[in-house]
Amino acid sequence: MRSTASRIASMSLVKHIAGVPNAPKSWTNIVSPDLCDDVIQRMAPSLAQHIGCTIIDINPGIGLWSSKLHDYLKPRSHILMEPKQNVYLPFLQPLLDAPGSRYRLQDWPDSCLWHPKRYVEEGLLHDAEGHGGLPPTTEEPNNSILIIANLAGQRLKVVGEPRAAVSAHLKAIDFSHTVRHRSGFQSYGPTRMLMWLSDEDKRPLLPRTVGYRGKLSIYMEENFVMEEIVGFSHTNDAKIRREDALDIESSKQVAKRMQEDKTKIPLHRQARPGDRTSDLSEVSRPWHREFRELEESFQKGIFSQYMERPAAELVDGHMPKTKGRKAKSRDLVTLTPEYKRMMTLRYIANGQNVTIDRINTVLEKQENIDRRNFDLHREDIKASEQEDVIKALDSMIQDFKHELEKLTEKQLKTLCFLDDDRRAFAMEPPLLMWDRRKAEPLSAKEDEFYAPGEVALLDFQPKTTDKISMTPEQSIYFDLISTCLFGPRGQATLKHLKTMAPGAFEALVPQVPAIQDPRKGGRYDIESVRARTVTLEIIHGLAVAWDNWVFKPPIEDALAQFGTNSEERATSKKGPIARL
Repeated sequence: MRSTASRIASMSLVKHIAGVPNAPKSWTNIVSPDLCDDVIQRMAPSLAQHIGCTIIDINPGIGLWSSKLHDYLKPRSHILMEPKQNVYLPFLQPLLDAPGSRYRLQDWPDSCLWHPKRYVEEGLLHDAEGHGGLPPTTEEPNNSILIIANLAGQRLKVVGEPRAAVSAHLKAIDFSHTVRHRSGFQSYGPTRMLMWLSDEDKRPLLPRTVGYRGKLSIYMEENFVMEEIVGFSHTNDAKIRREDALDIESSKQVAKRMQEDKTKIPLHRQARPGDRTSDLSEVSRPWHREFRELEESFQKGIFSQYMERPAAELVDGHMPKTKGRKAKSRDLVTLTPEYKRMMTLRYIANGQNVTIDRINTVLEKQENIDRRNFDLHREDIKASEQEDVIKALDSMIQDFKHELEKLTEKQLKTLCFLDDDRRAFAMEPPLLMWDRRKAEPLSAKEDEFYAPGEVALLDFQPKTTDKISMTPEQSIYFDLISTCLFGPRGQATLKHLKTMAPGAFEALVPQVPAIQDPRKGGRYDIESVRARTVTLEIIHGLAVAWDNWVFKPPIEDALAQFGTNSEERATSKKGPIARL
């Protein structure tokens, strides 16, 4: 069979797409055979369980990744769900025409590709033995089916929304709904999916800082064990970043896991070390490198402080006189552009260091409170000692809040981010799935994709229901509480539950002991527990407490308040992010 790589060499993808009317120029294809080979080698241990499976391939595009994975897994059937056949059929046709080909091309419109019910009705899904019929009740992973999808660069216009939604986000939600309800793609058991998506679109799904942890990532945490297989190491364009010290420590822990698992990454796929500041409590910014380079160049004499004055020319055989003392002084102290820039960055850096030092001093008080909080949960603590600890905590918290009042609004915001990221990382296990990764992602290059860009590969492995113990009603409450807490206010605390219903905060919080248990991500001072650090266990607990609350409002009222249709949520068949 002629390889897709050789067909790409003989057919210019750029010219071909340019010649097709209405071709989706923003859609991204994988065009590097080496990247595909490295991905398969990296995933080989877990891919082995899918050998001989059925591959459902959504948006295969030019088919390079599809054919590479096909050659390795040797599937019984490989179903190509390509809605843009007018663009990509010339690339896919040789795969279909090959002797003994197991590829099947489905002519479905784009709107039907993510309707799992249709896959079931047309017999494209089956159990582990390859049989269709009525879906069995099983929690064993269905390794006989593997779903792969490419949503990189794709956007979807949602009715009533001013901006086009990210297709990867919408489809990840739909896929997670099938996990929760064991429907559609998950009808015959938990089914795995590998999704290519834009690196920027990946951040809300698998955040590397609590600053990006929102409703979408909570939904992913609830339903999946996720791994980033391919990604980009630099994050200079990210609006929210955490301090370098945490990233370095996270990498050290991952390196230890990789060594234990004997996982190796080829040198050309290892991420280059990021630019680190001298003070690791800082968050690296793009200008830090420029500042260091300017400082080094100035020390080496590459540029000077003042501009060189041109030699004065004689006028009628005489040296011209200056206009005065001020003009001469101004002429002498003209600074070079490089020196001006260096001084500007030095001023910014000094101000940043002062701010960080001030914030860290205040945060030390919070860390002392957290350490003292653990004493309340010692098994051997006596009642009298417990009272002393509570008194000490109340005094320490009052002193801490007094210090917070002295901070500016910007300093307080920075403190909250630093505190939340540090606490999330210190949890056992760490709060973010990123910090639980078993290995570092493979580093890719922009020109390994067309159109060139930063693209990531995520591995979605569904959790089983024994890890998600909620009734259908409690699942709806889980979504409502997530929507309430993870709204646009990044620093919202649990008191934001009051917006769901009068008395909700007072009624629900006491029913969830984990909220004040530091071993489970809680804190003695409930007001210091910000929404973005709330664990799944706490949200589950709040959902159960809401379900048991005698005075809870009718579910239709709560759904209407958060812009969600009850029928949509009960069936979980469709709907955008707003339904969470």
